[in-house]
Amino acid sequence: MTSVNSVSPLSKSSANFIAVDWGTTNLRAFLMNQQGQIQAQRSSDKGMLKLSSDEFETVLADLLGDWLESGLPIYMAGMVGSRGGWQEVPYQSCPIPLTELANHLHWLTTSLPNQVAIVPGLQSQGIAGMADVMRGEETQLLGALDWLESHNLSSENRVFCLPGTHCKWVQIEQGKVTGFSTAITGELFARLNDESSLVKGLPHSDELLVQAFQKGLLASQQAGGIMHQLFSARSRYVCGELAAEEVRDYLSGIVIGHDVNDILSDLPQPVKSVLIIGSKGLNERYQLALAKQGLNVDFMEAGEASIRGLKRLANLTSDTPNLAEGKE
Repeated sequence: MTSVNSVSPLSKSSANFIAVDWGTTNLRAFLMNQQGQIQAQRSSDKGMLKLSSDEFETVLADLLGDWLESGLPIYMAGMVGSRGGWQEVPYQSCPIPLTELANHLHWLTTSLPNQVAIVPGLQSQGIAGMADVMRGEETQLLGALDWLESHNLSSENRVFCLPGTHCKWVQIEQGKVTGFSTAITGELFARLNDESSLVKGLPHSDELLVQAFQKGLLASQQAGGIMHQLFSARSRYVCGELAAEEVRDYLSGIVIGHDVNDILSDLPQPVKSVLIIGSKGLNERYQLALAKQGLNVDFMEAGEASIRGLKRLANLTSDTPNLAEGKE
């Protein structure tokens, strides 16, 4: 399924580049001007998981249609550069200034009239000293830094949290990613919430029950560890301490509470402020968990961060002619 917004001749003439966010399940393209303003946008459900490597160019060409013309470079971020994507692009090692990503764009050889680049992911060591990776989030982080700079907030000491299927916790100092750690928070909760005996037969709700979620946050701070506390979702319901409609949000509170508690307790420096880059739904939950730690929290929507990051890369590349010619 493809969604297309019409483009007026004026909008197209003012465009400087095309930003593409290509994830596992969806593809979104934006016609952008130099200031990072969206002139038009198009989307498709043809994410990376649905495609073989030789289908990406055709899918992109079909989506972009009349946007395909020389002089309008395409910058792509996300799983499009992963193993199983259009072309695997090597990770860049941390520590690294996020603006340095412009020097490591991977320019593809295609039959399209547009120059096409993929943003590389990052590789680091997590808190435990084991290898950790990200792909797509690096562009969101650059967009977040761009936003902070525009509000004269870039000098503040903060940690960046990117919740989702795999939650990223990122340390940045003076524009340089010094390290990050990943937790499978969203994936773990999804499995427990869909398949486990802890919630079998219990009602679903699209609305967050804050009191139940906070009970889970409190449980995550108690003794016994996450394995014991997860089972308490079932036992507290059976024993009448939780209502049926509370169990899923209670479980969410335990999982997110451990994500927040465990990461923050092991960071090398104390944290005063956190910038969440994600969806509004997850932001509400993480904000509640971080508030229990007494932290200041700001929020930026993930899509906005991606577009802003690609805008920054496009502007950096246009300032460096040899990069725009497809040379690293």
